[in-house]
Amino acid sequence: MDVLWAGTPVLTLPLETLASRVAASQLCALGFSDLVAESRKDYEDIAVRLGSNPSELAALKSKVQDARMTAPLFDTKKYTSDLEVLYWKMWNRYSAGMPADHITE
Repeated sequence: MDVLWAGTPVLTLPLETLASRVAASQLCALGFSDLVAESRKDYEDIAVRLGSNPSELAALKSKVQDARMTAPLFDTKKYTSDLEVLYWKMWNRYSAGMPADHITE
């Protein structure tokens, strides 16, 4: 996430490693699912396309830099607040003797 916060586009192929899957999740949350490759060939094609097209890469960098100021992914106050609300909901379920379950609201 630090790389994205720095405004640097990331290309990933989510396979075996946790880092590649986390990067894919972060890119999708920021609206950059086109940087999540679906195969090794797709990864190579995207990398070559971006590396061969400086104007496209510059535009992408600009979009990533803009996204870090508006995307919920980087809104740590809201993230913290939402997480605290979830902790209270979990505690209330536990205190009421209810089993663990998905909390969707």
